[in-house]
Amino acid sequence: MNKLPAIQTIKHALKAVIQFRNAGTRIALSWVLVLAAVRIFDRYFSGAANSADDSAGILTFQPTEIIIAAFNVVVFSSIAVNWHRYILLDEVTPPEKIFRLDRLVWNYVGRTILIMLVTLVPVVIFSTAVLTVLPNLRVALFFPFIIAGIYIMRMSVALPAIALERKDFGIAAALQVTQGNNLQFAALLGLNALIFMATLLLTLIVLSIVGSVSEMAARIVAIVLSVPIGLFLSLFSVSLLSSLYGFFVEKRKF
Repeated sequence: MNKLPAIQTIKHALKAVIQFRNAGTRIALSWVLVLAAVRIFDRYFSGAANSADDSAGILTFQPTEIIIAAFNVVVFSSIAVNWHRYILLDEVTPPEKIFRLDRLVWNYVGRTILIMLVTLVPVVIFSTAVLTVLPNLRVALFFPFIIAGIYIMRMSVALPAIALERKDFGIAAALQVTQGNNLQFAALLGLNALIFMATLLLTLIVLSIVGSVSEMAARIVAIVLSVPIGLFLSLFSVSLLSSLYGFFVEKRKF
């Protein structure tokens, strides 16, 4: 049974992003720019309505949020398929497949949503039920979400298999090859969270400094920074899945 080296896995994923940054930029930048444009459009055309609802103290359902979240999954899946194939197969993505939306991408989207539903829905239902009866247990309910996070990462080892067009390796197989590694995945989850938090913190520091001079400048900088940040986080997340697949399935060593 392979024991996952959490720190080496993070290093391996970061190394892939840095070493192949030119290919990664070519694969993901166009999609990241589209996503940034969609977010800007939503912020400036839907922001007024959302603010009005918030000021009235009314919790409203915003269909645009669901649409954008779904679009995010599609964008991530399109980037992921091309990036997995580059990292694991050395396949250079042709220009016509940069905005790829073929069967592989939709299968990737479907499996991603399935993983989220299987892991998060039961936890949300359980947490809601507990908080209804025992609202003081709010902090304790953090642990079920950690467990869900561990299983999301374990199940997600099956995602690169879709990009590689493997039909014999699904979620059950991913859980089987990663068994006995819950603590290692918990450590990986923590390290992954630290990278995301550090990225967010640095962004907030920059925006705080710029915002002290000009609020408008801070908004512009936020838009500009969203592109390289989105590019890095997308490539890093997919590289991490590629590293996990390589380690558990292809028996690669870091």
